[in-house]
Amino acid sequence: MEEFAVLLRELKGRTNRSYAALAARSGVSASALHRYCSGASVPGDYEVLARFGKVCGASGEELLELHRRWVLADAERKRAVSRAPAAVSAGRGGAGGSVVSPVETTGEPDAETGAEPGPGPGVAAAAEPELEPGPEPGPGPEPLRTAPDPDPDPASAPEPGSAASPPRRRPLLVVLALAVFAAAGVAAALLGQALTSSGGSGGSDGSGGSSGDRPLLSSRCPVVVSMGQSSACVHELQSLLARAGGRLDVDGAFGPVTQMRVVVFQLRSGLTPDGSVDERTKRALYENEGKPLDTWTPDRVTRRIREVFTEDPERAVGIADCASYLDPLYTLPNSNATRNWGVFQLYDGTLRKLGGTREQALDPDWNIRAAHRLWALTHDFSAWKACDRAYRAGSKS
Repeated sequence: MEEFAVLLRELKGRTNRSYAALAARSGVSASALHRYCSGASVPGDYEVLARFGKVCGASGEELLELHRRWVLADAERKRAVSRAPAAVSAGRGGAGGSVVSPVETTGEPDAETGAEPGPGPGVAAAAEPELEPGPEPGPGPEPLRTAPDPDPDPASAPEPGSAASPPRRRPLLVVLALAVFAAAGVAAALLGQALTSSGGSGGSDGSGGSSGDRPLLSSRCPVVVSMGQSSACVHELQSLLARAGGRLDVDGAFGPVTQMRVVVFQLRSGLTPDGSVDERTKRALYENEGKPLDTWTPDRVTRRIREVFTEDPERAVGIADCASYLDPLYTLPNSNATRNWGVFQLYDGTLRKLGGTREQALDPDWNIRAAHRLWALTHDFSAWKACDRAYRAGSKS
C-alpha cells in the first residue's frame, strides 16, 4: 500500500493546495483524501482517485500508473479482509478485541452512466456492493511420519505385544511408498500424452504448429498470463494483440491498457472477457486471422460526438475525453465483476436498461448515440457526474 500512498502524496504535493481545497474540487471528503495519502486506507473503487488525479494535473500515464498501484493495494487490502474473520475469532475472549482492516466503503453507485454509471479513465467504481472475498485455503495434509529406527540393542528391545513395544509401521510405509511411485508413473504417462496432444515440447499444439512457433503455449510461459507480469511472454502477447489491430505499447509489461485489449479480444472471440490470458485465449490469439481490435481513431470519435451532441458538442467531447480518452475500446472493471464499456464508459446495468449489449457498447457510433439518449433524459451531463465536475473545474481554471 505504501507505493500507492507515495504516488498520491506526490500528486498532492505538486498542487500546493490543502486537503480541503482538493476535496472541494474533486468531490471527495478531505478526511478520506488524508487517509488515502497517508496509507491508512484504500478506496473500494478508483473513481475518487481518478478525480483526485485529474484535479492534481496528472497525465494519462500517471493515471494509468495510479490505477496499477491501486489494483495492487486493493488486492492487498482484500487479502487482509479475507484473513480478518480468523483473526477476529482468535481474538474473541482475549484482550485483543476486534480486527479492523483498511477498507473504504463506497455506498450506493455514483450515477456515472445513467442510473448506475461507470467511472472515468482508469476507474474501477463499485456499482453495487463489493463481493466478499473467499476464505483463505486451509492447511494441507500432514506429511507422513517415518517410523523410528529399531533399537540397536536387540537385548534391550521390549517383548512383542508388551505395552512398551512400539508399533511396527515400516511395512505400511513401504506399501505407501510403492503406491506413490506407481501413481507418479501413471501421472507422468498421462502428462506426456497431454503435452503431445496440446503442443508440449516436441509435439503439436493441436493447431498445426509447434510450441516453438507459439511460445505462449510452451512451458516457458505461465499457464495464465495476467496483470502485473513483465516478461518476454507478455511481449509476445502484446505483439499478437497489435497484430489483431490493438493500439498499445509492446513493452513486455502487462498493465491496464494490455488488459483492456485482452478483454475486448476475448469478448469478440466468444471467450469469457476476464482479462487473464489462459490457454483458450492464447490459442485464439494465434489462430486469429482478422483485426478484431480495429476501431475508430480519436479524431473520428470527436467528429461523431459533435454531430450527435449538437446541443453542447464541446462539453460532450470533454466528457468523453475524461471518460475514455476517446478510445472506443476502453473498458474497465468494477469491484463487483461488472465493467464499463466504450467511449462514454457505459456500465453493464445501464446497457441492460438501454437494451444494449457489451458488443454494441464497443461500437463507437452506438455508444455515442446511447450516451445522447441518456443526456436527453435530463438535458445535462449528470449521468457522468465525476467527469462533468472535472470538465467544469477545468473550464474555470
